[in-house]
Amino acid sequence: MNRNITAIILVVLAIGIYLTFTNAKIAEIKDVSVINDEYLSAIANANQLVKVRDSVLKDYNALSDDDRERLSKMLPNTVDNIRLIIDLNSVALRHGFPLRNIKAAATSAINGKGTPSLPQTQDTSGGQGRAASNTSIPTPVLDTVTVSFSVTAPYQQFIDLLRDLEANLRIMDVTHLTVSAGSAPGSYDFGVELKTYWLRQQ
Repeated sequence: MNRNITAIILVVLAIGIYLTFTNAKIAEIKDVSVINDEYLSAIANANQLVKVRDSVLKDYNALSDDDRERLSKMLPNTVDNIRLIIDLNSVALRHGFPLRNIKAAATSAINGKGTPSLPQTQDTSGGQGRAASNTSIPTPVLDTVTVSFSVTAPYQQFIDLLRDLEANLRIMDVTHLTVSAGSAPGSYDFGVELKTYWLRQQ
């Protein structure tokens, strides 16, 4: 009889320990295991990004100085509106006429204004004491510079100007164009709006 009572007491104690202590520890171990898997996945992704970065850097270092300079002109990493205006006017002067009413304004690629914020990793620990990661890999943002100007010129000379801008190393997209008769015979008043691009380094 005593043996039966002792066995029952031990069973009850085992069940009580499982429900009050062991079960909680098992749940905690599962949470830690999930967090560990997430960290391992993040480490694997980071290693992959490092490999991609090293590969791109290797390709970039293999470029000649001339090619690097061409890339810098095609998509600069700084915005210099004054230099841009001077370059555009120099192209127009080669065709025998200056640009007028030149305006240039840089805007962000996100919502057209402001500096875009980088995404941050959220804390999904659920109060389990897990530290949130606030780091992110910086990436350049493609921003635009909108340039508008007017010019009075013969039609063919204006077309030649546009062809020169098209052949320019710097990427430019004409977004708006107006044409009206000029005061001099054979000339026209053109209004042009174009966009060019630059990489904002975050």
